[in-house]
Amino acid sequence: MYSSCSLPALFDGDIAHRAVEFRADAFTDGVATEVGVTLPEKMAKAVAKRKAEYVGGRLCAMQAIAACSGQQGTAVSSGDHGQPVWPQGLVGSITHTHGFAAAAVGKASRFAGIGMDTEQVMTAEVMHNVRARICGPEDKFSVGSPFAPELYATLVFSAKESLFKCLYPLVGKMFWFEDALIRLLPGEGGFTAELLSRLSGDFPAGRVIKGRFCLTTGLVHTGIQLANSVELVI
Repeated sequence: MYSSCSLPALFDGDIAHRAVEFRADAFTDGVATEVGVTLPEKMAKAVAKRKAEYVGGRLCAMQAIAACSGQQGTAVSSGDHGQPVWPQGLVGSITHTHGFAAAAVGKASRFAGIGMDTEQVMTAEVMHNVRARICGPEDKFSVGSPFAPELYATLVFSAKESLFKCLYPLVGKMFWFEDALIRLLPGEGGFTAELLSRLSGDFPAGRVIKGRFCLTTGLVHTGIQLANSVELVI
């Protein structure tokens, strides 16, 4: 049911990155057992789509852990807020959406954090409903952008999701869309995220973090890798 697929170019070679495609309507609980992923009890009554996404993400995480550290069949549990809990000595990130799942894992001796996100490109209706919430005055769509408004808004949303996934384990608190300003760099396939609020001593307001984005059919992928020096490794 899960098949490996091409990886969006988000990370350097020191990060193990795995991705799969799948059909959610083909999922049964037996599939989880076959691939070695245990569904948590809280998901017992979840719909097949939610289970398929969870298993796909955890399967990619297991594969990435094995590639990064040699640890085979290592399960990734969830924290109090649903965040992945990685084995000691590793950091990583998981994403899944609409038949696609991926995970990226790196050694904590090298990387302080990793964040990645994949989103289906918003429809015009969805964009109009959420743009005011996810885009601040400065990172709203501009006329000079090479992207259609729907794609632009999706990129901003995804970049902020990647930023949250990367920094939440480091700052230990929730933060929101309005706490960061995204500037897209289309010619470089990248973006910058400027913190507008102080998250911690290492992450004050004004700090700029770089990331990458990649576009595939119908999907937007973003990723951030943060070195232990709290600088991006490119």
